Amino acid sequence: MLPINDLLYVAGAVQPHDITQKNIASHEAGFFGSNSAEWLKHEQQKLNQFAQLHYVRTKGFAKQGRELYAEHTREAAARSDGDNRLVQGRKSPTHPKVVNLSSRVGRLRKAQRRDIELVSTESHYNHERLYDLPDAPSDKRLSTVRLMHREWSGSYRILHHTQTRPGDAPDPQSGERYTEKLTQRAVTKIFESGAYVAACEGGFTTFLTLTFTMEQRNAIFGGETTLGREVSRFLDGIKKMFQRGWQGIDADGEQFELDGIEEPFHYIWVAECPANEHGEPNPHVHLIMNWQVDKQHFQAWSERLEGIWGNGFAHLERIRQPKAAGSYIIKAVGYAAKGENADQGLIKGNRYNIARCSRAPGWDCLANFEAHNMAAIIKECGYRLEHWKKPLQRSLYRLEKKKEQAIKAKAIAKKAKRPKAAIQKLTALIARLEGQQQAINNQIKDRGIHASTKNRFCLSFEGEEAEDKAYDFLLWAAGARGWSMQSTDDDPDYHQNVSEARATAQREYRQQYQRFLLKQAYWKSVLNDPLAPNREEPTELELSAAKADLEWYQNQQLAA
Repeated sequence: MLPINDLLYVAGAVQPHDITQKNIASHEAGFFGSNSAEWLKHEQQKLNQFAQLHYVRTKGFAKQGRELYAEHTREAAARSDGDNRLVQGRKSPTHPKVVNLSSRVGRLRKAQRRDIELVSTESHYNHERLYDLPDAPSDKRLSTVRLMHREWSGSYRILHHTQTRPGDAPDPQSGERYTEKLTQRAVTKIFESGAYVAACEGGFTTFLTLTFTMEQRNAIFGGETTLGREVSRFLDGIKKMFQRGWQGIDADGEQFELDGIEEPFHYIWVAECPANEHGEPNPHVHLIMNWQVDKQHFQAWSERLEGIWGNGFAHLERIRQPKAAGSYIIKAVGYAAKGENADQGLIKGNRYNIARCSRAPGWDCLANFEAHNMAAIIKECGYRLEHWKKPLQRSLYRLEKKKEQAIKAKAIAKKAKRPKAAIQKLTALIARLEGQQQAINNQIKDRGIHASTKNRFCLSFEGEEAEDKAYDFLLWAAGARGWSMQSTDDDPDYHQNVSEARATAQREYRQQYQRFLLKQAYWKSVLNDPLAPNREEPTELELSAAKADLEWYQNQQLAA
């Protein structure tokens, strides 16, 4: 039987893989299934999901439905007579006290069985709860905190590292590899490589978009070749041209010859295969490189590269900000705008690649410590930093909306052939909004600290004061938050230095640590207190009085 990924990829020659996935008669479904137990399990999961959805949909109408049912019952009782009377022996309508008692008892029972609904996991799994988690396992080297440094960028980071046991390692991958999107790890590598080339090699200078003819698309989806293979062939050709030199005819019709370049050839490429405006799969490749030519040679250079590509059209453009090229290529594939939800299409084989010389060097480990409660400390810092960013992010959002409106207005003005002064005014407005956005982004960047509540395992520092901030953070964590600061290195002299630093931090931040303990004790006592009674619900005394009234009323009815 043809594997499902192969089938989706082959069918990609005529339609996007997500459409095929929706319409396909899967080998795991229904009558065609080879494993009835798996099919039954799958069907049961669908039924459970439907039941949950049905509950959510009908939950809001429960109270309204009960009231409607009660109203219809009363109407039917009023219309009935004789032997068809629904309520026998009743000589008077229901007393208001009985109705009031029933509703109050119903509310009390509902309050007693009421469940607590949490909006998100953050409402109960926050940094305060992390402080209460048990310490690391007995083998403390499995979970450590590392102080790390990256020399080329001057950055420092605190990393909560957990070593995977040999028995917990995942099984090795085998067979063909298919991907539907860039992973977060791939995006991080692309950003870091772009920053490294910008800091140490001057940055990327040219952006290419490589497309495929219909014949070449059929060859890719038919398994005759892959995107990665075609890009590798193209890169081999232009790298030889880059190193050996080339010749051509310039814009003035004069023949020229350019010498080879001895510098390393840096590049990053990313492939994607989204659907075009006609709903057809559109495989193409985005590539950035550190190679540019003079304006008079650009046309000949462009035609030469397109000839080496040979699979379709090759569009070249100059990168205006070479040091921001990493974000340039990420925006091109739509990841920056839509994140992991960007429609990047199904691709067989490599989805991206980075030149060996362009890959950012890794981090150097300067020191190792016991983990203790560092995860809680990092997450608390993430909360504080996100709280500080919120008003700035709201300002960025408002400016972005204003800029989008200005861009639309400018396009409308151009189409309507408005006066040149009006178009220039809109252009100046767009530039002013972009300047305000850049100022806010610079304010966030100048803070020099990166932390998030979504990642409680890493806290990084950048800028000229990164080293001082990193060491100050470790001292604050040990003194103000009770971090153990126990070194796992074997050097006794280093152990002595760490012990002295910890003692100094505890003396310096003693008052802050006491306030932190008092705050924790206060909130623990609040959380452990019983829930306060809701005054909308009847108390036990009120409930007893209502029952006594009901008994009195029933006795009066019997006496009558």
